[in-house]
Amino acid sequence: MLLLLCVAIPTAVAQLARPNESELEAADLVNFGKFVREPVAETLRTSFDICLLGHDSMGHILDERAANQAIDNLPVHVRRLLDITAAKGCAIVFMSADQGARIREDLAILSPSDALTVSDASDFLERGGMIQFLLVKNHLRFAVNLIAVNRAHLTLSSELLRVAFSVTGKPLKGDSP
Repeated sequence: MLLLLCVAIPTAVAQLARPNESELEAADLVNFGKFVREPVAETLRTSFDICLLGHDSMGHILDERAANQAIDNLPVHVRRLLDITAAKGCAIVFMSADQGARIREDLAILSPSDALTVSDASDFLERGGMIQFLLVKNHLRFAVNLIAVNRAHLTLSSELLRVAFSVTGKPLKGDSP
């Protein structure tokens, strides 16, 4: 019995310590902001807003990750949106997979902005999104669509691109990939 406990306890502790998918997505959303550069002339923000559209699977986790954080000397705030038209001023917009068919329309509405778009929808990059969360061999990874990033006049750091699972497109000339 003692031997069984010695084997079971470390396994249970390791499982408790491993962050779940929502925790990893929340951490990545905050970290993405540190690796994206926006057009300087167009950026007049008073806060760095991470906005969630659709089902909020991260709940308080994202709020906790964003608390007391600053990106580009701006406080990080989390906003939950009922409609994409409320996304004005968002630096990052996470579109939940449950947005389904509305994702393409939401991306079109958001296209004039310089918001980084992120989702866990399986075909997000094909629809014109910028960063898509992927589950690869039980590990959360992400893929990048630089064509969409370039269209928004954003620049992603080479450090972020190096850790991406895949990258579609090429950085604009003069960017430092």
